[in-house]
Amino acid sequence: MDGHGTDQHSSGGSSPDGSGPDRSSANILDLTLLERSVRELVPGGPRLPQKETAEVVDQLRDAADTSIDLVLNVMRLEAGEADAARARAAAGSVLIVDRLGWAKATGQSLTAMVGTALPDDVRAAMEAGRVPNTLEMAAVLSVLSTRVLGQFDPFGGGPHPAGAGRLLLVAPSIAQIEATMSVTPRDFRLWVALHESTHRVQFAAAPWLRDHLSSLVSELLGDDPALSGLTGLKPLIRSIPEIVRGETQLVDVVTGPEKKAVLDQVMALMSLLEGHADVVMDAVGPSVIPDLARIRQRFEARREDGIGPGGSIGRLLGMDSKLQQYREGAVFVRSVVRRVGHEGLAAVFTSPDMLPTVAEIARPDDWVARVHGSQESGAQESSAHQPPAHEAGAQTSDEHESADPDEAAAAPVEAARP
Repeated sequence: MDGHGTDQHSSGGSSPDGSGPDRSSANILDLTLLERSVRELVPGGPRLPQKETAEVVDQLRDAADTSIDLVLNVMRLEAGEADAARARAAAGSVLIVDRLGWAKATGQSLTAMVGTALPDDVRAAMEAGRVPNTLEMAAVLSVLSTRVLGQFDPFGGGPHPAGAGRLLLVAPSIAQIEATMSVTPRDFRLWVALHESTHRVQFAAAPWLRDHLSSLVSELLGDDPALSGLTGLKPLIRSIPEIVRGETQLVDVVTGPEKKAVLDQVMALMSLLEGHADVVMDAVGPSVIPDLARIRQRFEARREDGIGPGGSIGRLLGMDSKLQQYREGAVFVRSVVRRVGHEGLAAVFTSPDMLPTVAEIARPDDWVARVHGSQESGAQESSAHQPPAHEAGAQTSDEHESADPDEAAAAPVEAARP
């Protein structure tokens, strides 16, 4: 597993290297030059025997499927909604990639995401300078590729249904990190798989969410003369490499009340999605992941490397340096679950109006009052009749193990990076 030749895929219409159809008319990065430059810069992953490499890849692929049901058991959607979410999630791509494959896919996503939001004049200027842009981005992605274990990209993966997206799992880095942290490989892989699979299910449960997030990013990057934000997008575009490296944040670049209001919406959404993923991972519990406590403790020290949902967006927004907001998202989710159960929390997946604001992330009771009002006690009652979330996860695991204990021992796991 040398990091330059392990790209494989398990489903969907994307190519094995993580690339899919270019959905953007923009050409702000030269993806061929990006690939060549990253190939020269990125260090290879650990060298494993062929049999061990195949085992890692197979386990990661299996985990992408198994984790969907573990997540849905915690979320407790209505039966019909859960079935629809399961089908949409399964329709997406799962790509087991090396570091080069991840960098190529991320460059592609950044090109699509940023390019489609740019005004024509700024896009033209960016396309004119795409060679230096590409070389700068290649250097950034080469560094990040050694730290990323995986990510869910809601915008990638080709012509799949809304909410499908693609899950990228970076096999060499997962193998390296689990060895460095001296944790149980099976448990670590399943743990990180649950994180990114939660994002996968979130977007599948709310098929409107991808377009909503895309619209917010377009508003944020779009250069509306009526707004008193950036005087042109060039300062922002020039800042993208620094933002990706974590040297600055989008919040430091964006000015003007209208732009900041949009940024608040994006930050609140990202905090919710990331916090929810944390809660789901813990809710599955030690009955499914015996090494959970040790993994949590050791991985928290690496949390500054976290990327979160739609990794390209997370880096662009500087969310990896906003860890407090991630933690506030988890506090919000836990507080809401205590009040109205996971069933009550599921309202966030029904429409944009049900999403919490930044203020409500900090004051969960305000969200409960706005969304549930007098229904709160009923939701609590309903939740009281359900088994604890970790028990639901354990039941799923037990069912899997009873079907084939030997296969379960090698357990489905997945690459992700909380």
